[in-house]
Amino acid sequence: MQLPETYWIRLADTPLWIQPKSPKLRTFFQDYIIQPTPQDKQAFQALTGGDQPLTVSREELEQEARWDPRPFPAAYLESLALYRKLCHLLLLSDILLFHCSALEVEGKAILFTAKSGTGKSTHARLWRERFGPAVTMINDDKPLLKVEPHEVRVYGTPYAGKEGLHTNTSAPVAAIVLLRQGQDNHIQRISMQQAYPVLFQQSYRRAGGEGLPHTLDLVGKLAALPVYTLDCTISQEAVELVYKRLKGDGYL
Repeated sequence: MQLPETYWIRLADTPLWIQPKSPKLRTFFQDYIIQPTPQDKQAFQALTGGDQPLTVSREELEQEARWDPRPFPAAYLESLALYRKLCHLLLLSDILLFHCSALEVEGKAILFTAKSGTGKSTHARLWRERFGPAVTMINDDKPLLKVEPHEVRVYGTPYAGKEGLHTNTSAPVAAIVLLRQGQDNHIQRISMQQAYPVLFQQSYRRAGGEGLPHTLDLVGKLAALPVYTLDCTISQEAVELVYKRLKGDGYL
């Protein structure tokens, strides 16, 4: 029996050697596939402690299916199980999955996060309508954040929600905006203590608590960024309010 194909991808500046079972995942990862250099191979070995491609076991697929009883295609479940495995590994390099819509404007990224169904994708769409090609949609659902000593960078991934909006690019994070539905538009800067629990809820954590102290530390560094709450309507006025506030505060 012929083994599945192996290939290399790069996520958050990290070379990763993978062996998906479904051939459909090559199309899924197509914007992130690379030809590895010797340095890439060395970096992968240093990260994983081995020289075998990353793959998903039957048990991991079955576990992924148990998270949600809906009858998802096998390739989709494999993509989720693989991302879970990759995120576990990337945490070792201070890289964290953060649920948000991430867009880039004027060379800086703004992360819009909220509980599911609040409207973060809708708000990001309003930015694209307002600024057109001056806005790049980095990722509309599950980007990766690399927490470095002097900045946090957001990276596109193909895990980008229902619309699949993503770009293989990165940008330094200027601010995080916590969206809440409101009757009018109001923005407010909040403290690290206020921001932390919300940011923690939107960050991926390993099941069973493994790596939790490291995740807590990374979320603390996210909370040190400029974080705002935005009570808003679905309107261009909400976009203008955020843009002018971030401009006025010197973050854009």
